[in-house]
Amino acid sequence: MNAKQDLIQGNQRFLDGDLENHTWLHEQVVETGAYGQSPSIGVLSCADSRVPLELIFDQGLGDLFVVRVAGNFEDAAAAGTFEYGVEALGVHTILVLGHTKCGAVEATLAGKKLPGNMPTFVAAIEPAIAAAGGEMTLDAAVEANVRWQQNAMLERSAILRKAADEGRMQMLGAIYDVDTGKVRFID
Repeated sequence: MNAKQDLIQGNQRFLDGDLENHTWLHEQVVETGAYGQSPSIGVLSCADSRVPLELIFDQGLGDLFVVRVAGNFEDAAAAGTFEYGVEALGVHTILVLGHTKCGAVEATLAGKKLPGNMPTFVAAIEPAIAAAGGEMTLDAAVEANVRWQQNAMLERSAILRKAADEGRMQMLGAIYDVDTGKVRFID
């Protein structure tokens, strides 16, 4: 499982303007259409339009198995998606990716009252901020949320926990900087 190194190298190619995989050639569409998908990396990411996953990691069509939701929070649907990825598709790495200047985390940190269904993501992020405790910067809250969501997904899913315990799946966390394009992996 050299997924972390592949992602680091892909992000460096993105930063250098030297993308290799993001050609979106028609033959890639035809190949994955005919033979199916076989992604090795799952990514739980924010829905923020400034975080184009295949670009920032220089991955091609069919390489990433992605769940995107405001605030990159895990829930039963995300866990179930990754369970399918691990059990049926061969996903061996799940990355929870937060990003700087995250509006969902910022709204949660500020205690903003949001309309409609938006309180759903606030409720999912609040435990991460509460567990970190005390006053914190937005960047610290984003990192606390990534860590919380990693643990929450493993707590929710016996399938993912078993895969991790057996060494068939690893969980990674990282933060994408929307100002620079750089991804910073966290332990």
